[in-house]
Amino acid sequence: MVNAIQASGQNQSGAVGHILRGLALFFKEINEATALIEAALDEGINYIDCDEAGNQFLPAVVYEDTRNKLGPVLKRRENELYVGIKTMFAKKDDVARAIDKALDLIFKGTGREKIDLFHLAHVDIDEKLDLLTSREGGLAAVEEAREQGKLDYVLVASHNPKVLMKALKTDRFDVAEFPFTIIEQEYLKEVIPYCKEHDIGTIAMKPLGGGQLTQRADLCIRWIMNYDVDIIIPGMKTMAELKQNIQPGHSYVPLSAAELKELEEIARPIGQEYCHRCGYCLPCSQGIHIFSQFDLLKTSTINLEQKRTIYKGMKERGAKTAADCVACGLCIEKCPFKLPIPISWRGSIKHCRESNLFYLCVCA
Repeated sequence: MVNAIQASGQNQSGAVGHILRGLALFFKEINEATALIEAALDEGINYIDCDEAGNQFLPAVVYEDTRNKLGPVLKRRENELYVGIKTMFAKKDDVARAIDKALDLIFKGTGREKIDLFHLAHVDIDEKLDLLTSREGGLAAVEEAREQGKLDYVLVASHNPKVLMKALKTDRFDVAEFPFTIIEQEYLKEVIPYCKEHDIGTIAMKPLGGGQLTQRADLCIRWIMNYDVDIIIPGMKTMAELKQNIQPGHSYVPLSAAELKELEEIARPIGQEYCHRCGYCLPCSQGIHIFSQFDLLKTSTINLEQKRTIYKGMKERGAKTAADCVACGLCIEKCPFKLPIPISWRGSIKHCRESNLFYLCVCA
């Protein structure tokens, strides 16, 4: 649900960055989640990035988890933080309903009934960007909501640097959010310089590689802080992780040559099968959202039982999963990194089976 660290500087929205995202609280009980949010604010974190996991695809329940866990804190400490709310939808009417529902569930009665940053998320392919920016697209709803005083800033989130650049060049977005790690450095070429030149805020998501670089989270965060990025949002679900991830924000020390070499050595084998989430593999012939499956199978930030819960939710809403892969090979042909996607999935699934907890891709 909630995500946020802080170091220095100030982005266009006024939020002090670099902020460490995170608080991966969807699986946390309400009291435990609110205590972690309170602790994050006490540490100086002032941006909360909200993610509803699988619920964000379900209009009937979206934003309820955020209401239950962030809402009580907003009522007590509404002037201490900025809040980012996302939607996965792209049509004007759907996005308008999402904005109103978020305001009603999360912000109503808190004393600050306005969304700071509204995210148009997963803008990874040209077709979605074209729909969003059309007359009947979601961006029109966001701009109308801003005129009505319902929100302040518009954010576009993408895993594809080429599509992201197209979005930014429309001059209709205030903030860009993208994955950025020692493995995913594509955004250094054009996106980050363009944002700095045009006064567009920047948020680095998945700074720990979707949970694949957690063994040296401190090095990952310090590597990113060496670059001109406003906010960093790693997932934090325990007090220990919060303390660890906030430390570079309090006292930043650049990586030494030895530390950089260590991080490069950690990243090298991961990079050989690392999904950059660029979306070039889409659409899948079987309707699988391929890089979301990579995140689910590869991440170490949630345990296998939690992965099972996410998987079951996907099946219940009719989403295709790795279990539906027929190994046609079309995704490999389209992947610029030539990842052996079906083979990689089989290896991850084998690990899940050998854990004796569940067989991820066939459990019901």
